[in-house]
Amino acid sequence: MSIKQSAQRLYYIPKISRWSKGIGAELPEEYKKFWKEWKLQQPAAVHYIKKEGLFERNEKTEEVYPVQNVPIPVIYPKEIDDGIWGGEGIVQGFKKKGIFKRRVPHFWIPSLYKSVIYSEVLDTYMRVVITQRALSLIHENYGFDHYLLKTPACDLRSLLALKLKRQILIALADKTLYPNDPKKHTEVYAKYEQYLSA
Repeated sequence: MSIKQSAQRLYYIPKISRWSKGIGAELPEEYKKFWKEWKLQQPAAVHYIKKEGLFERNEKTEEVYPVQNVPIPVIYPKEIDDGIWGGEGIVQGFKKKGIFKRRVPHFWIPSLYKSVIYSEVLDTYMRVVITQRALSLIHENYGFDHYLLKTPACDLRSLLALKLKRQILIALADKTLYPNDPKKHTEVYAKYEQYLSA
């Protein structure tokens, strides 16, 4: 170690955060992980197409521009907590109705449907308000339970989804699923036990 590095270490004072001092330092690691996933992690790009790389080139003019992934401001109403919207929200913008017309404010609202979804771990059917994107995400993940357990909290965005995810994880941890059917109990537990270690 050089003299410069040792001098820097001598005067290094670690930054105090909510997790290093006080009551936050005594909380379990699972709670800290959930909080970081919920508040600090960037949500997936739903309302715009995220571009990869640092620069992009225009094919016609051959000009090079820096890539700017600026998220569109989205409004999340309180009704989102009663359903599963799959990360969608209300987008506010302007719409121009014609060439010689002025632009007018417009709200783009996702299409909401009432649908019945089945939780295999909880063994219950639920009637919820859901969007088409949430349904396609459930189908992509091969089931409602897999969708809830794989998706981070910042992408779920709904208190209903977070409560159901918590109930599913508690049922898996306590092994209280299917008390009357031991064969189904072992089959479902083996299918979802990978999410307990994550």
